[in-house]
Amino acid sequence: MKKSANEIRGVFNRALIVLGAAFALIAFEAGAARAAVMRFKIDVDRSTISVTVAEPAAWIRGDATGTFKIIDGAVSFDRVNISRTARARILIDASSYNSYNASRDRYVTEKSLEADKYPTIGFESSSVVGIVMTNTNEGTAIVTGYLTLHGESHAMTMSVHATLGADGVFTGDGEVKFNYEDFGVKVPAVMFHTLLAGDEATVRFHIVATAAGAALPQ
Repeated sequence: MKKSANEIRGVFNRALIVLGAAFALIAFEAGAARAAVMRFKIDVDRSTISVTVAEPAAWIRGDATGTFKIIDGAVSFDRVNISRTARARILIDASSYNSYNASRDRYVTEKSLEADKYPTIGFESSSVVGIVMTNTNEGTAIVTGYLTLHGESHAMTMSVHATLGADGVFTGDGEVKFNYEDFGVKVPAVMFHTLLAGDEATVRFHIVATAAGAALPQ
């Protein structure tokens, strides 16, 4: 029996629908394959965090710079859509402050940071915008997130320069300034609390991270 023209058209249309669905599925799977989130673990031994604050009587003594040890951290992003997927978190040991001055270090950790009550300092990103790529593996971005210090969390925004090396190692560098009194941190002082240190901290960071699961260099 010969099929009517309507039947033939119906079969043809159904075939087109099936074929179109198959192509859509293939395209989706190909896009998903390209849109893979890359995950990195911060190398705590190669990463650095330094903090600079004006000394009491800074016109004579200048600035004091100390470092902190990073405990843990991670960075992740999808290179296809960095702004929607980029995430970063860092956890710092509040008791690890080291300015190579024992009395200053003790005052900062015990009196100002109260590290026994607030043992960690943390940062976690919430947005990444203003991305400018200088090449496929290097660029800058404006990162906003929350800094948790002395038991309080406040928003911070900073410019970060990031690179992804041919060896798969991620690096991020930047600087941020803030008034640490906003976190309830006591300003260091000398001379019976008559000479105060500066209340602005300048934090500089150099973050090195390796692909999650990869062996760290010896």
